[in-house]
Amino acid sequence: MNFVSDRDRGYLPHLEDEGSTYFVTFRLAGTLPKRVVEEFEHERRVVSEIARKQNRELTEQEQARLKYLESTKIQQYLDKGTGDCWLREPSVAGRVKESIQHFDGSRYESHALCIMPNHVHWLLTPLETAIPAGGFPLTSIMHTVKSYTSHQANKLLRKEGVFWSREYYDHLIRSSEQFGRLLIYILDNPVKAGLCRRWDEWPWTTCSKKIQAAFTA
Repeated sequence: MNFVSDRDRGYLPHLEDEGSTYFVTFRLAGTLPKRVVEEFEHERRVVSEIARKQNRELTEQEQARLKYLESTKIQQYLDKGTGDCWLREPSVAGRVKESIQHFDGSRYESHALCIMPNHVHWLLTPLETAIPAGGFPLTSIMHTVKSYTSHQANKLLRKEGVFWSREYYDHLIRSSEQFGRLLIYILDNPVKAGLCRRWDEWPWTTCSKKIQAAFTA
């Protein structure tokens, strides 16, 4: 892999690979218990401090450990529907969906999307052919989506303050098998949460025409 950036957003380690596909989760502010966040921050500091003292980068095993915490503890709490659930409001969920669809095909290819009551799962590929030259990096895409929708949601809800949590969680897709597994995870999310019986009954779940065609083939 030819990684073009290595960044640290809040307490989360991230890697971006130009022209790659990502599984992204972003959540509302106030959705995780303080204890869960503090536990994750503590373990991340411990792992990072060991690497710093040894004057080296995080090993694959250490990165995998942090991803494990992220994908199990954090995702499990989010799927319980804890904390603020502003995305239950159809007008708010609809605005988020519209915002993501707006640049689909011009800045990125959106493969699948699921808007849950307190978080969003998204499978996308930033387009290198998009203007400006080189396309829009994931950080830019996420900033645009979160900035616009937070403003719009607060207007709809007649509230002020932070809407989205500052950090988001992104996984670089490394294989077609992983792509398929995460695609099913996104589509099944509202079903497993008891919000609907089938993924296509949930109004805030979408997938691309290519994927729909593959399901019906």
